[in-house]
Amino acid sequence: MTSITPVPPMSRHILLTAEAAEFVRISVPHWRRLYRSGEAPAPIRLGARKYAWRVADLIAWIDQRGAPNSAA
Repeated sequence: MTSITPVPPMSRHILLTAEAAEFVRISVPHWRRLYRSGEAPAPIRLGARKYAWRVADLIAWIDQRGAPNSAA
């Protein structure tokens, strides 16, 4: 018998552009610059001009970027 590890419920949520920007604590214009330049996780396209991001992808992106350098 195999066991399936459940996916945490929050990680399956998706956030729209403004919500994603707020989640990562930056302005919406800066968030748009980051994802358009490929520096942020790739969005899920919901429509012609509507994008969303998986919470799990945002958390992984935040973890990858690491904490800001406190020595500065």
